[in-house]
Amino acid sequence: MTSGNRSTPLTPAESDLIRALSVRWTMHILLALHASEGSRRFSQIQEAVTGISNRMLSSRLADLESRGLVSRHVAVTRPVTVTYQLTVLGGEVASVLTRLRDVGES
Repeated sequence: MTSGNRSTPLTPAESDLIRALSVRWTMHILLALHASEGSRRFSQIQEAVTGISNRMLSSRLADLESRGLVSRHVAVTRPVTVTYQLTVLGGEVASVLTRLRDVGES
């Protein structure tokens, strides 16, 4: 999205991103991944996002992955290790969310 005053409506891509971010838990997950500055396992994300269920976290992570905000890595180990981390785009979005949170807290 561009900065400054805007007299034109949002593009479809901008509207889609805002809609995705407005879904419950999405911003919490992005902020938790951003705070880790690396990859996190499912259980670590769930610990960081207090109150989210396994099913909801799984659903939100799948949606974020499909939108290109989160990447999922599967390591062929015993047991299989799955980690999640922000993509470049996800990192940019999370940085904006962090700034918004900071403004809200000040």
